[in-house]
Amino acid sequence: MKKSIALLMILLILASTFSITAYAPQITAEGTVNEFLNENFSETSKTNDVPPSYNVDKFDRVAKGLSEGDAGGAVQQDKTSEGSQQTSQHFEDKWNFNETNGWSDFAYVDGNITRLVVGVNFGKPAIYAQLEKLAAKYQAKIVNTVSIGNEIRAAVVEISSALITAFVEETHANGLASYIEPSMKAQIQFVPNDPYWSTQWGPQRIEAEWAWNITMGDPSVLVAVVDTGIYYTHQDLSANYVPLGYDWVNNDNDPFDDHGHGTHVSGTIAAVINNGVGIAGLAQVRIMAEKVLDSGGGGYWDWIANGIIHAVDQGADIISMSLGGYGDSELLHDAVRYAYNSGVLVVAAAGNDNTNMKLYPAGYDEVVAVAATDQWDNKAWFSNWGDWIELAAPGVDIYSTVPWGYTSASGTSMATPHVSGVAALIWSRFPVKTRDWVRLWLRYSADDLGDPGFDVYYGYGRINARKSVEQNPPVHELIAYAWKTPPYVKPAGTATINATVLNFGESNETGVVVRLLANDTMVDNVSLGFLASGEAATISLSWNPLVEGLYNVTLYVVPVLDETSVENNVLQGFIYVGIPVKAVVLHSAGNIYGESITNWQVLNTEWRNFGDTMVYIDYTTLNKGSITYEDIAATEADALIISCAYDPGMGWQFTDSEIEAIRRYVLEGHGLVATAGTLYNRVPNNNKLAPLFGLNEAITWGVTGTDLLHLVNRTHPVFANVPNRWCFPKSEPHCLMTDDGIRTS
Repeated sequence: MKKSIALLMILLILASTFSITAYAPQITAEGTVNEFLNENFSETSKTNDVPPSYNVDKFDRVAKGLSEGDAGGAVQQDKTSEGSQQTSQHFEDKWNFNETNGWSDFAYVDGNITRLVVGVNFGKPAIYAQLEKLAAKYQAKIVNTVSIGNEIRAAVVEISSALITAFVEETHANGLASYIEPSMKAQIQFVPNDPYWSTQWGPQRIEAEWAWNITMGDPSVLVAVVDTGIYYTHQDLSANYVPLGYDWVNNDNDPFDDHGHGTHVSGTIAAVINNGVGIAGLAQVRIMAEKVLDSGGGGYWDWIANGIIHAVDQGADIISMSLGGYGDSELLHDAVRYAYNSGVLVVAAAGNDNTNMKLYPAGYDEVVAVAATDQWDNKAWFSNWGDWIELAAPGVDIYSTVPWGYTSASGTSMATPHVSGVAALIWSRFPVKTRDWVRLWLRYSADDLGDPGFDVYYGYGRINARKSVEQNPPVHELIAYAWKTPPYVKPAGTATINATVLNFGESNETGVVVRLLANDTMVDNVSLGFLASGEAATISLSWNPLVEGLYNVTLYVVPVLDETSVENNVLQGFIYVGIPVKAVVLHSAGNIYGESITNWQVLNTEWRNFGDTMVYIDYTTLNKGSITYEDIAATEADALIISCAYDPGMGWQFTDSEIEAIRRYVLEGHGLVATAGTLYNRVPNNNKLAPLFGLNEAITWGVTGTDLLHLVNRTHPVFANVPNRWCFPKSEPHCLMTDDGIRTS
């Protein structure tokens, strides 16, 4: 009965949140790009749940996404240990290469020519030469590559749309690719701006002028602006600019800004101070440009990935990216991981759509996601939010450099360089510190806004330049920095908790003890013989619960002698012991659409707000093509979810073999939930699923009165009180409609 109630809960939440509005995985950020040259442009962490009595401190939040319960079924990577060589090894493409008509909205398309990013299977010899030969066979050409070190990690293949399917099939058949995806677009963060200020309130708000009494920055620090380039002849930038970057748009070594956005960002970071003209940048450090966005402010992930990698190889300490898109790219993440594993601090804009959807690259665990605030320390109306936000900074009416002089702009694009600039001041003040230490110091020195401790609008707080360089680091300070916890554990099973402990103090420490407690009872402990100042250690603890229930689990780093600030020694969360109601999302919009994923995450992490039985949604495992019965059975799902599988171009039209696998699993007694669009007329083969819901397979389905379709096994007891299985019960029920407008009810 509990499982029936939980399945109904899933259905109800789907009913209240999903829409059949046409969706493509937009890489372009939200907001209308107005004419930049009119000189009036405007740009536009998460905590594990803790007991209500516990006061969440700045460091009681772990780095983004480190609780497996947030992963929707995928064990997320421990970013402190993940190597830069990780590459996807699965060949189940997430894209239907038979349908490319809609790609122009989010990927490179020029007439009948498009581009594919091919992840090179670098574990095999002479692989790139084979790929070149295969491309020539299909009258295609490799127009760009992305390399890490001396290894080519990806190639961008320009090819006729008509030949894509055959090329992809042969590429996989020959084992040449670890993944293939469209060459997707990205866009600067930009929103309309009305007020125009001619003063720099942002640096004043973060007390930069006080910070300059300690340091104005050191040229040993190098900041890479990965953007539209830099107008490096500008009188306020030329003295701090170094020609180390590249133009990935035009393939030359002159990253000159032909848009203005990158120049505006650069002025906030490093405009020359005390030169009698213009504005004052936050830090007198070196800046370089990686031009990855064109004169219209748009670009592609391969350009951006190359810019990131090249900046790392040129010795950048900080990479500042005021850009992003809502499409998660393996190529982009690979480049970000390379930067992270090289000790580079990566800072990126959170986005300007006032949503909790993750914008990438800011949404990656390895990246500092920056939200925007206004002159009164309020959240900027446009700023994205969520438990993935790390810091906030001024981002409304920010006055800075542009190719034609100076102007104001608003957006998380403008907030991001404030964080990059303060990070540069920190590294100038503390030159031997590690990237992880600098990242934590940004949080430690921030002004706490909003709810006490971490919150979803300001993260750990709004940065404060003065505090970041005035305050002396603690002598003894251990930090429970991060952990990964399983979403649930079966009774008598083993829960493995991987944790990272950071020595944030100035002294080396010996005899560090870490304890794991469940409901205040110690279940495991680990001792570290030595932990150097500024260094981190990763440990593993285990727990073998026997009794079903919800447990308060605590990671506790025992304070060392003379450690006075102990609130940062604790991480707390909940782990469910039992067998949850598990649902798996099949290949559909629910696997990639940000709003959908947010709902799954709410169910996974806040299920106890809805009932006593855990609901666990796995939205990653079956996000692939060619799903077999064995694939489905291996998930041990109680129910399958097909969330708006309406677009054949995305690979959401199921094949006959996939439909048979679904049918077989459902007829064994498992649940099936489908939302609007699954039987849409653009995916006619999906109609073969209709009999599972008691529907006529021959009917062509259009839309629903509520833009919503709920089709579940009509005899399931969860629908005992639902008068019509094709209608969602409201005061005025809305029902499934056919193309002729006749209700099926």
